[in-house]
Amino acid sequence: MFLSDQYQALDFGEGRRLERFGEIVLDRPCPAADFLKKKSPSLWAKADTVFQVDEVASKKSNVIAERGSWIAKEASGFGILTSGRDTAAWQIRHDQVVFELRGTPFGHVGIFPEQAESWDAIKALCQRLQASGFGLQEEASNANSEARSPKSEAMQVLNLFAYTGGSTLATASGGAGVVHVDAAKNVVSWARKNAEISQIATSQVRWITEDARKFVRRERKRGNSYRGVILDPPSYGHGAKGEVWRLSKHLPNLLFDCFSLLEPDFPCFLLLTCHTTGFSLHQITDIVKKTAKAAISERLIIKKMCLDTHTLTLHAKSGATLTSGESVMICYNDV
Repeated sequence: MFLSDQYQALDFGEGRRLERFGEIVLDRPCPAADFLKKKSPSLWAKADTVFQVDEVASKKSNVIAERGSWIAKEASGFGILTSGRDTAAWQIRHDQVVFELRGTPFGHVGIFPEQAESWDAIKALCQRLQASGFGLQEEASNANSEARSPKSEAMQVLNLFAYTGGSTLATASGGAGVVHVDAAKNVVSWARKNAEISQIATSQVRWITEDARKFVRRERKRGNSYRGVILDPPSYGHGAKGEVWRLSKHLPNLLFDCFSLLEPDFPCFLLLTCHTTGFSLHQITDIVKKTAKAAISERLIIKKMCLDTHTLTLHAKSGATLTSGESVMICYNDV
């Protein structure tokens, strides 16, 4: 988890979230908090900047997200910004990973703090696998594969919808090699910058700008496999060439392909996090278990399976709690 001087949730309510990232306090939209009441109204006056949605710009945008502006207090030094621009950057740290943050025109800052517990679990799992002696693998048969680093003998993990690299850098800090896939070129560049300032060895990560479903299908055709697959898909989205993604429609087929990429002869895992409203933890777990059974060979199914499921929750200083998604990790062969 984050140290309190790096990140702290302060309060939630009335469709907003109040958080401190480093020394900067942000007040921004949060649909998950629509039906919550603010527990400490006085805390909200401490915000350095408030994200205000531009209804007109949001309707005109081709991106499935609300557009707006970060309006800062003069004394905060954050800067008053117009719609369509990022704020100045600042940094926070989680474990050995440094994140460069900046307010975007869509109300995001480049990090989802509820994922911190997943990063801790990923790093610990990769360290266990590496230490167990199962980490080494032979060179990929296709030396020209865009997804393989010929210099790396570490276990390989695939991270889809990888955003600014939280899970990628947690995996790398656990000693594994990572294939980082995201459809947005600017977001991949942002993740690379985080790796650079975190001093994570660039040889451990392959950076790929590609639609997740297309990339996974190509990997299956190439015969490539991974010790782990991590995916944090959005509810809606578009690929690098405009491919439409709908979680409710496309998740089962993508999961099938991801399970098919797992190495059957070694300990392996898949971690799915989901933030789509309307999907309960039970529903997501059921989808993962059914897809795994359909995709993985009987040889792997009979080995020991470990299942970890929980709801991602943020606990605020005010005492408020915010449900922020569901997490399902399935591991094979007693890892």
